Parts: sequence; C-alpha cells; structure tokens
Amino acid sequence: MRILHFSKIKKIDEGIVVGIGKFDGVHLGHQKILGIVSAEAKKKGRVAGVITFRNFPVEFLLCRWEEKLSLIKRAGIELCIWSDFDEISQLSPERFLEILLEAGVKTIVVGYNFRFGKDRKGDIKFLKNKAKGQGFSLVIVPPYKKNGEIVSASNIRRLIKSGNVYKANKLLGRYFSVSGKVVRGKGIGKEIGFPTANLSLENNISIGEGVYAGWTLYNKNVYKSAIVIGHSPTFNDNTKKFEVFLIDFGKRKNLYNKQMLVFLYKKLRRQIKFKDKEQLKRHIEKDIKKIKSLLRQHI
Repeated sequence: MRILHFSKIKKIDEGIVVGIGKFDGVHLGHQKILGIVSAEAKKKGRVAGVITFRNFPVEFLLCRWEEKLSLIKRAGIELCIWSDFDEISQLSPERFLEILLEAGVKTIVVGYNFRFGKDRKGDIKFLKNKAKGQGFSLVIVPPYKKNGEIVSASNIRRLIKSGNVYKANKLLGRYFSVSGKVVRGKGIGKEIGFPTANLSLENNISIGEGVYAGWTLYNKNVYKSAIVIGHSPTFNDNTKKFEVFLIDFGKRKNLYNKQMLVFLYKKLRRQIKFKDKEQLKRHIEKDIKKIKSLLRQHI
C-alpha cells in the first residue's frame, strides 16, 4: 500500500475509487466501507484508495496509527492519502472536492452521516448535487448494525470507558489493544508474589477501572494476562495505573522501558478494597485461575 500525504497528491491515470473518513478504530462499519472501495476498484480497474486523518480532535483514539494503516491495507486498499485534521479542516467543501477530482477520483464512497470541509458544511446532499455534473459516482453506505445496534467509533469509545471491552471488541471485529512502555511502580505486586508491569500508555486512552482478562505481546511471545486498571483502594493509592501480570511468564526479567502490546478480552470484576495483603493475594489467585479458564483460545 502506498502512503501519501494529502499535500503530495498527484493525478492517477487509472482513476481512484476512494473511501473518505476518520476510520478511527477501523471497526466493522469502516470495514464495510473499505470492502466496497476494494470491490468497486477491482470491478472498474481502478486504484482502491482512502483519505483519512492521522490526528483529529477526539478524547482518545481507538487504535495506533501503525495499526490503523495495517488494518486499512488488510482490507485491500492500495493507496492511503493522509493528513492531520487541522491541515485540511479549513478547506471549503468545493476546494476539497476539486483537489480529489484533479487527482483522478472517479468514485467516492462514504458513510451515511459523512460531513467534511470548513465548518463541516460539506455533506451527502452537497456530494449528490456535485456528482450529477462533475463526472464522479457516489456510493453512500448505510449504517452498519451489530445485533440491532449501530456500530460507531463514539459508541465503542463509550463502551471502553465504561469497562465493557467485551462488547467493544464485538463492534471492532477484533480485540481492543493498547501499547505502552514499562515504567517503575511501587513494587507491591512483587511483594505479594505477583510482579506486575506498570505501563505508561500511548494516546491518553481512558478505560473503565477494574480487573480484566487479556493477552500481552512481549518479545514476540503472547502471554495470558491479568490486567488491573485504576487506583489501589487496598493501599489508599488514588493514582490511576495500568498494570499487567503476565501469567506463566517464567523467571522475572528486567522489563523497564520495554514495549508491550496488551489485548483486552473481558472485565472480570470491579476494584475492591481488601483488608490486607493476604486477602488481596488470595483474590488474585482466584482471578488468575478464572482467567486461565476463560482464555482457552489464543490470539
């Protein structure tokens, strides 16, 4: 897949079928749009492309940029034209469309609620009117529903914030993942026999507090994991943390400054204040037993 900044667009003689959107999380609804782009391009002998943003105003992104590119490529896209939101948000809808047509765009594929251009003045009605006389076709993709619910990035974000990653995963079509570097913690986990890796997360991600089952990818190996998100009520520590205990990791190694990728499967329970370290230790043992049973499948 060719990756091109919006400012470097040049005319492509074969013509382009382009999907336009933020594609935040590349969820099932986005995958539907990308599938249409790929199929339409193959049918007409054109280049399958997307126009998307690397950064844009949102509470937190649902996937890392590299992951987003990988998912877009996997959907059969050959050309990714990207920009940061503030670089083109001031373009009028007319000018934005003019740039696309000059580049050889022949078909535009967008979601049912697509808006674009300065002050979001460009919309479906605008595109329909322009398509009539400017030599391009328009495909409007209706809302994608999963179990009767519209799949959207905002809905997935809400689920993640509330701790319902299990349902969020269903709407994403894969396991939600976060990446971060291991930083120094207080060593409490080590004291009670469950040394955890404390991660400093990328993208300012907000996940509901609690104990989760999941997997951790570290050094090309995948480990079942107990993931603790939030403060530590047992120790009156109000600092929100993201801690990972790698099950069956073997002899403890120095993990500081190492990069880890964590996949969240399901929330097991809320955070609990235990009376002492021994009670906490016994409960963690139960959590780990439950996680091992729950995660029979592997990524």
